[in-house]
Parts: sequence; structure tokens; C-alpha cells
Amino acid sequence: MPAVTRPQPGEYLPYYHRYISLVPEGDVCDLLESQIGETRELLRSIPEARAGHRYAEGKWSIREAVCHLADTERVMAYRALRAARGDATPIPGYDQDAWAPASGADARTLASVADEYAAVRGATVHLLRSLTPETAA
Repeated sequence: MPAVTRPQPGEYLPYYHRYISLVPEGDVCDLLESQIGETRELLRSIPEARAGHRYAEGKWSIREAVCHLADTERVMAYRALRAARGDATPIPGYDQDAWAPASGADARTLASVADEYAAVRGATVHLLRSLTPETAA
């Protein structure tokens, strides 16, 4: 598959411009793959004793935030898969605030949730690299 690059204005809703503009130029799959190691390195620098830290009452812990990244990646990869397979069935949203406590993240180690995130990201990269130009459009 040719390199997946930044979409052009008009290919996405204006609301997403801020986010899309933050993505570096280049092949998106390469970027996503490089983030696996970068994110694991960052998470390894956090002592396990701090992994349950919440910056304010009612906010997610570090472990919950990492599980949220993995969950959202799963949701987005599923949406990409459905689009690539031509499935036009409406895709509902999901309630991240309900999912976070249901993840059980704080009963796990930070290393465990970091490993899960890395595995999910790896699967996303494999999915995206398997798409053809026709299915990725």
C-alpha cells in the first residue's frame, strides 16, 4: 500500500483540523508504529506507585488514561475496518466516561496496560498496512 498521508481540508470536518494539523508529515503507519516504542518508554519512566495518580478528584488515573488510549484505538480501528470493507451501516459512538471505570485498569499494573496498548497499536498498524488504495479511500 502507498504511504498514508495527511488528509486535505475538505476531506474531514473543520472541527478536526486542529488535531490533524498536529500530526507530523510522512507515512501515518510509520508514525503510529514509532509511537509504540516512544509511548512504552514514557510509561516505563513512571513509577508504579504513581500509576494510580489522578490530577484531580473524579479524573482518570494514569492507568485508566492508558486503557482509554487502547480502547479508543480499538474503536477507531474497527471503524476503519468497516469503512474498508464497504460497510455503510451507521456506527454508534461510545461513552468513554462509562468505559474508563469498567476497564478495571486500576486493578492492573502500569506495565500490563502499557503492554495492552502496544499490542492494540501493533494490530492497528497491521490493519492499516493491509489496506489497498481502493479500500483505504
